[in-house]
Amino acid sequence: MQQDCLIEDESNKSRRSSTSEKAKEIEAINGLVSGKNVLITGGAAGLGNAFMNHFLKHGANRITILDIDEETGKRIESSVEKSYGEKKVHFIHVDVSNYELMAAAFEEATNLMNDIDIIVNNAGTLDERRWEREIAVNIGGMTCTALLAVKYLSRDQLGHGGTLVNISQHIDIRSTAQIPIYTATKYAVIGLSQSLANSYQYEKTGIRVITLCPGLTETALTVNSPNRLLSRVMKADFVKNLEQLSIQTPYVVAQGLMSILRVAESGTIWVIENGRTPYEVYVPNPRSLRRTYKNNFTLVETKYYSALGLTSYPLYKTKIHHQKIAYTFYFTLQLY
Repeated sequence: MQQDCLIEDESNKSRRSSTSEKAKEIEAINGLVSGKNVLITGGAAGLGNAFMNHFLKHGANRITILDIDEETGKRIESSVEKSYGEKKVHFIHVDVSNYELMAAAFEEATNLMNDIDIIVNNAGTLDERRWEREIAVNIGGMTCTALLAVKYLSRDQLGHGGTLVNISQHIDIRSTAQIPIYTATKYAVIGLSQSLANSYQYEKTGIRVITLCPGLTETALTVNSPNRLLSRVMKADFVKNLEQLSIQTPYVVAQGLMSILRVAESGTIWVIENGRTPYEVYVPNPRSLRRTYKNNFTLVETKYYSALGLTSYPLYKTKIHHQKIAYTFYFTLQLY
């Protein structure tokens, strides 16, 4: 009986400790987000809408969502106003791939909110049959937003510093043969982010650049993707691949982003998959992946070649596993 009481007491202590830690994290996130003005591209649905709701939850001052879906965007704007009794969310109808329209949208957003503190570069599409449009939105739109973010956030231009979050994807190059263009566009996001996050750029602009790579997430983009492949022949294999993967909700990804914003340094890349704790990954130095050949035979291969499975790491940097994580990221960014 005494032993049972001791076990129960330890269990209660553990629960209290966990509750206390969560409360501290929420308080820290509130302190970071409260009073901030946020701009979200692709904010009318899916991940973008979940991001908006979490920023509101944690006390954001004003939010502007940019989206091509005018009907849904206006409905969200009206719904939030009814819930909060004030104009907390502004909607601007725009095609993110058009730089001139985006420049006008950013100017309007700045006038509506006075300034911008956080930008979530989220808008994207998946339609391999309309691959030119896919590239225009996923790379062109991402670039438009990033360049305008530099203009409006940078300390040496119109801003006072801030945070830019670029949304990529958790991609597995071994199982994305059916969506080659989409996969390429998501790798482009990482390259763009890494360049913008250069230490020289950060010191000059004061903009913290973070890349978020969500795993398979329950959105309209995911649901409709089997019908938007290059060929109908690919559909069966693609669906089979999807069925083998765990799916998470947009809510979980948005919740994870709030935690990431609290601790992430500029230039870091974060993964949220299977609804688990976010973890950081690294882009490796190509030399660390180099193979050495002698007499046409492989002499040395990267020692981490067998480490193909990404492991979930806690929400902090894992220095010990730097090379392993880096190698794994290079070969197994999982797209869902």
